[in-house]
Amino acid sequence: TIRKELLAKNSNTITVLAGDFISPSVIGTLRHEGKRIRGKQMVDVLNTLGLDWVVFGNHEFDYDDLADLQARLDESNFTWLAGNVRLKGATWTQQFFKNRNGGTEICPDNQVVTMKDADGTTINLGVFGVLVDTGRKPWALYSDWAESAQKSYAELDPKTDVVVALTHLNVDDDKKLSAMLPEVPLVMGGHDHDNQIYKIGKATVAKADANAKTVYIHTLRYDKNKGVATVKSELRKVDGKIADEPATATVIAKWEKIKNESLGSAGFDAAKPVTTLAQPLDCREGIIRHQPAPAGAAITEAMLFVSKNKPDCALLNSGSIRVDDVLSGTLTELDIVRMLPFGGAIVEVEMRGSMLRKTLDTGVANKGNGGFLQINRARRDEATGKWFIGANALDDNKLYHVTMPDFLLTGNEYNMGFLKASLDAAGKSSNPDIPVILKPDAKDKGDLRNDIRLALIGWWRK
Repeated sequence: TIRKELLAKNSNTITVLAGDFISPSVIGTLRHEGKRIRGKQMVDVLNTLGLDWVVFGNHEFDYDDLADLQARLDESNFTWLAGNVRLKGATWTQQFFKNRNGGTEICPDNQVVTMKDADGTTINLGVFGVLVDTGRKPWALYSDWAESAQKSYAELDPKTDVVVALTHLNVDDDKKLSAMLPEVPLVMGGHDHDNQIYKIGKATVAKADANAKTVYIHTLRYDKNKGVATVKSELRKVDGKIADEPATATVIAKWEKIKNESLGSAGFDAAKPVTTLAQPLDCREGIIRHQPAPAGAAITEAMLFVSKNKPDCALLNSGSIRVDDVLSGTLTELDIVRMLPFGGAIVEVEMRGSMLRKTLDTGVANKGNGGFLQINRARRDEATGKWFIGANALDDNKLYHVTMPDFLLTGNEYNMGFLKASLDAAGKSSNPDIPVILKPDAKDKGDLRNDIRLALIGWWRK
């Protein structure tokens, strides 16, 4: 609706998205027509909305199977800016692409569009994209984002009047990019989840809120006579006061119906009550990624409740909680799936005290990111920095029983590659500091450890 209003005033309106939309979501984890949906619903809606440009985000690389991402690329009608990431084979690298009419359409690092105002004056506008390198997959190869940005700008500068950037970087890196390329008047960023705006010299660096809670409307004006670009930015709240755009609403309704049917086939009754909250439960990312939170306490209590080997403590990466909302009143099974769309199993491990200390310290250092840990039965003395497990000081040489999401053992959480551990055919752990890994039997449907969402539902209903 906002986009249509802007287009009616100015045909030179471009709609952009700064990465992270293929994943995560409730619908993306579900099955439809025999396949995981994995972002198909997002591409369908964004095509209908009329999106123009996106940059890859790290969550575009969540899925192990390249075929899922390739399918989303092929389905999309918008331009993907690849920047500093390439598709990698055994002996080759190339740009990502879309399959189109028997051929391929490259996802460019940058592009130029020509715009015309009411009196026929034209300008050439350049855009480039760059992103973080945390979405690591065997088929994705990253180069340095700063070098890629400089290269794109050098290519665009002779061909354009003005160049803007679409990025998926940490805000500090966005500021570095702006200082490095002071002639770029506007950097439109993603990755950070809270709205923010900065002036770096004469340039603007801005990010809207995650989950489309807000949008930034940037009005870029270019004076051809003076060669000067100016930017005016307005943060617009997106809520129920804005009327639905009919065509987009129709596509959304289709996917909502698919969601409810798929949840049912996965064993969740979307409308079935789980618990009635005495107090609102704040699951906003600005809370749970920055401090111990009641939502984290509830989930870790559920993890301890379903554990079978008397754990000493429980750890939960805050990035598991994705609802980004304050929940209140009666929670349904759909609300639980919204809270924890990734699902995933709960594992119980034996972990050396030195490794547990490193994990806890890293969790604290990860404040603001998904790797910030919600913990249970462990505490830190803020005055001394010492950790206590239960009533006793953490012993580096002791083996502790720890319950955690199995995702942490992939080593893919932010700054936590040292936790990577797997079992060989003989059941031996690959990580000497995590010598024992106990996983639930995937065939045992009664073992609530097989899905953290079922564990939470079971704990609340106990």
